[in-house]
Amino acid sequence: MFNTATTTAAILDILTREVAHCDLLNHTLQQERNALRQLSLAEFPSLNAQRLKDLQGLQALEAEREAVVHRCADAWGLPRTTLSLQAVIDRLALSDKREVERCHERLTAKVRALRQETAVNELLVAGIQTLCRKAMHLTSEALPKRDTYSASGESQRAGIGGTMLRQRG
Repeated sequence: MFNTATTTAAILDILTREVAHCDLLNHTLQQERNALRQLSLAEFPSLNAQRLKDLQGLQALEAEREAVVHRCADAWGLPRTTLSLQAVIDRLALSDKREVERCHERLTAKVRALRQETAVNELLVAGIQTLCRKAMHLTSEALPKRDTYSASGESQRAGIGGTMLRQRG
């Protein structure tokens, strides 16, 4: 049997957990930013694993939220594809509606902030990549040409610094 009080409680619980997961992801993004600024390459595998875990948690909560919306659609005899979370919120009692809307607005603000934090980290990564490309290019231009031979007998250019970076990727 369908109960709007249960629906309200379920939606509030899911939205609250989504807000908490957004906070976890924000913390991970801050750690990532610090690692980028310090060029702490050893930290990236664990940070990437944590970010993936945070995102999977958010994805699971989204699936839970969609399941609640689908249960509402089934109870109201509406097609699942036409009912959204906002439509469910609009059908709640006024007192419940206000509380759920406030929680949803907090989640929306957190998601917006996460997008901004991610964009900042993307800019840092792009800046580091550009710096490395320029350093490799300048180093390879500054090196004198010295022909040497590899172990297989092929002619190759020898040098230091940027050439070594280019070989390693």
